[in-house]
Amino acid sequence: MQKISAVILAGGNSTRMGSPKELLAWREGTFLTELVKEVTQDGMECLLVTNHPERLPAEIKHAAGVKITPDLVPSAGPISGLVTAFRICQDELLLVLSCDLPFMDREQMNKLIAYAKGQSEWDVVAAQVNGRLHPLCAVYNRRSQTYWEQALQQNELRLMATLDKLRLRTTPEGLLDDWAVFNANTPEEYELAKNQEKKRKTGER
Repeated sequence: MQKISAVILAGGNSTRMGSPKELLAWREGTFLTELVKEVTQDGMECLLVTNHPERLPAEIKHAAGVKITPDLVPSAGPISGLVTAFRICQDELLLVLSCDLPFMDREQMNKLIAYAKGQSEWDVVAAQVNGRLHPLCAVYNRRSQTYWEQALQQNELRLMATLDKLRLRTTPEGLLDDWAVFNANTPEEYELAKNQEKKRKTGER
């Protein structure tokens, strides 16, 4: 069996949100603490890539199975995070998640991982919901590392430019819950997430 680790990318500047997305209040903690909880609850190791470790609460800094690192290369958005993750993690597969996925849970992660492991001849298996690709909710094979290293060296910082060179598989419609891939990038999207959470608590969904 190919071993897999999780990588959470929390190195963005959150310019559209206006404050660090990973620290937004959510459920019993924040976006980041809740996502780390979901990742690690079954024992999966987690690498957290952040250039602001001083922001992190003690519960994450001392959580079992969680390793924290800044970018090992000049920060260049998600690509520097991917390069860092491949250089640190030894596993063949990486479950890569952005920190702004408030509804991502262990059930959805397991569905994505199981689907990826059931495919053959792929470099990346990414979530696709309602026709939209989510490359930061995806499983990356170590075979793709060379391409990300090259993209960084060539200053090609668009994810899609490199994904176009790789064997990309996407999840079939209906595999994942629509809200599992919802990104809260703006204050309006944060409010939308909070309203959806209220609906779920009251059973409205």
